[in-house]
Amino acid sequence: MNRFLNNLKLGQKLYVLFIVGVLIPMFITDWMILHNIIQSSNDTVRNEMEKCANAVEYGLQKHLEYPVTIAHNLYKSQVMEDFLNKKYESAAEYYEAFYRLKSSLLFDSNIGIEGGNLSIYADNPTIVNGSGFYRLDTEKDSDWYRAFEKENRQSSLQFIYEPASLTDRSMRRKVVLFMRMDMESFKGCEKILRLELDYEGLAKVLQDLDTVNQNRSIEVTKESTIVLSDKSSSEKNQPYDRVEHIENGTYRKAITLYDQTLTINVLPEKGREWHFFKENGMKFLIMLLINIVLPLVMLRMIENSITRRILLLEQSFEKENDENELELITRIEGDDEIASLTRSYNNMAMRMNELIDTVFKDKLHEQEINIARQNAELLALHSQINPHFLFNALESIRMHSLLRGEKETADMVGKLAVMERTYVNWGGDAISIGKEMEFVQAYLTLQKYRFGDRLNYEISVDPDCEQFGIPKLTIVTFVENACIHGVESKSTPGWIFCRAYKQKNKMCIEIEDTGEGMDEDELAELNNRIKNVTIEDMKNKKHVGTMNAYLRLKKTTKGLVDFEISSEKGVGTMVRIVLPLEIRI
Repeated sequence: MNRFLNNLKLGQKLYVLFIVGVLIPMFITDWMILHNIIQSSNDTVRNEMEKCANAVEYGLQKHLEYPVTIAHNLYKSQVMEDFLNKKYESAAEYYEAFYRLKSSLLFDSNIGIEGGNLSIYADNPTIVNGSGFYRLDTEKDSDWYRAFEKENRQSSLQFIYEPASLTDRSMRRKVVLFMRMDMESFKGCEKILRLELDYEGLAKVLQDLDTVNQNRSIEVTKESTIVLSDKSSSEKNQPYDRVEHIENGTYRKAITLYDQTLTINVLPEKGREWHFFKENGMKFLIMLLINIVLPLVMLRMIENSITRRILLLEQSFEKENDENELELITRIEGDDEIASLTRSYNNMAMRMNELIDTVFKDKLHEQEINIARQNAELLALHSQINPHFLFNALESIRMHSLLRGEKETADMVGKLAVMERTYVNWGGDAISIGKEMEFVQAYLTLQKYRFGDRLNYEISVDPDCEQFGIPKLTIVTFVENACIHGVESKSTPGWIFCRAYKQKNKMCIEIEDTGEGMDEDELAELNNRIKNVTIEDMKNKKHVGTMNAYLRLKKTTKGLVDFEISSEKGVGTMVRIVLPLEIRI
């Protein structure tokens, strides 16, 4: 232990003392106190949430008790059973029986009861739809009937989302109890009792409890669907929400209502942590001030006198001035080990700066001189090659040919002069597609003199593509290949097509010929070479034009170019270049 402490700096020793003598004992005692307080608070909250869930269960059962009792009375009525089973000869006979039923059971024509709305469906085709009685065959394709049949239960409580009524087609949330009217003493057709309950009344049960429990939310779920909540009344016209996740601390209780399993979720109170801190925060604040803050402030003052100067020294090592020289520390505080280290740094920085002056700056100056000399040589060479001499010579030849009546020769020389003048005037490595196509036009015109009827060509450029930039000599390189490897190698007439058009957010350039084409092995080798081309590949004379054009496209578009060569032996070859529109060369 002594050896370990002797190897520590003064600031480290102070922090070791603070951690071992203050922090660790404080954390142990405070954790024990805090754990007991939190445990007691959680038990209290858990009991409150359990009582809330029990109150929700009781409230739902109480709210459903009266309408369900009325439905049960009708469900067990023999008079109702006879009315639904009878086959009526006419609508008049049905209505006469219906009014007798009303008198005997003492209910109105809508079968409305407090807290619900009752409808009865029977598989009896002689029943006239309306006034609470309906034929079952009209509902067998409905969602509620299929769901009820799928559950295959005597009764089912369903939460559905459907139109409010036959006249009001706006969608509403509904709570419906379905019951099969098939008691052992009854016989006849299939009958289903549908009791539509008061959805807002059920939601109000949760809202009343939510008001009592302040910020604690309540939900009732069926599987993964929230069927009731303390906000259901305001959301009655919206589809049921899904349970995204169960929040930590939620109290859950499973209940069964009319053969339907539901879950009551009592969510933890919002801002509970804040209330807990508000009640106990002052105690912990005092403990922190006594056990941590005061010793830490004193420790920080002592430690700062040491680390501040070390940090200044570290920053000086990383900082450089405009001439890449190390900066000197002008203010040295104290006369201890750190001050001695700072003075040593200044001595080292001065020696480093001298080396930078004598080595790095001299080397940089030498490079600048070499670059200037090379530029001067290039300018001198450029001045010796005057392209106007070539243009004047070509123009003299063209005029001489015209004077001698050799119009075809004059035209060829004129096209050659246009090509040379266009090439010289381009400057740089970028050219618009429109200018490049003018060069292609002049080139193909000259080739037409050579090949005659064996060469036919077609150039098409969309107007909005003419100003798009590409590396110069890109298209004409592939046109030249098409002439040499396509038209020249065939004795029959051939075609060359040059196209430029936009497709979605891409610029497409195609050069197609009807020449000899390539076999599969040669095409695969060429595509593989293009895919992996490097500067070193330019030393290989085979396909050097294609390689050069693709490499420049790849460099100028930062690898975003799509390049494809397709060919078929005896049919022809097509080069397709696809460039992003946002790339401007």
